[in-house]
Amino acid sequence: MPKVGENLSKEAHAAGQRRLKPQQQEFLNNYLHKDMTQTEAARQAGYKNPTVYAVRLLQNPVVQERLQEMRLEAQARFGVTVDKSIRDLKKMRDDAWQAGKISEAIRAEELRLKAAGLLINKQHVVKEEITANTKQDIANKLADFKRLAESRMVNVTPDMGIIEHDPQDIAEDSE
Repeated sequence: MPKVGENLSKEAHAAGQRRLKPQQQEFLNNYLHKDMTQTEAARQAGYKNPTVYAVRLLQNPVVQERLQEMRLEAQARFGVTVDKSIRDLKKMRDDAWQAGKISEAIRAEELRLKAAGLLINKQHVVKEEITANTKQDIANKLADFKRLAESRMVNVTPDMGIIEHDPQDIAEDSE
């Protein structure tokens, strides 16, 4: 695959090869080397609608090919493979479990599932510029969030006035 900015030969262009754009390469650098989510990587690369572009970029065959190349380069450079990492995390999980360190075992298993692609963190970070807002604007926005949260909450606290005890139940409990 040609490097970013490298001109393609007529034969390569005729064969359907495409060149990676600098912004696409920056997205891949952010995504792979800076441990960002795909959306954050697209945002940092300067895409206007990062959520949409992140998905499109990862479906683009040219970007997929370069991502695979970059992963192989990292494996060769650092001697790290997904299989080895998953195997090591399984050993850590088993050792922690045997030692009775349940929380460490759970964390190792969580990391192992993430590395295998079986557990996906669906947390989304939304950034909004608030420096231009007044105190009142921010207070109104917080009030909106509070109303939204309250509308989704369910009160599960029992009403003590409604709960009645049968005297026979109390007598049975004391026996």
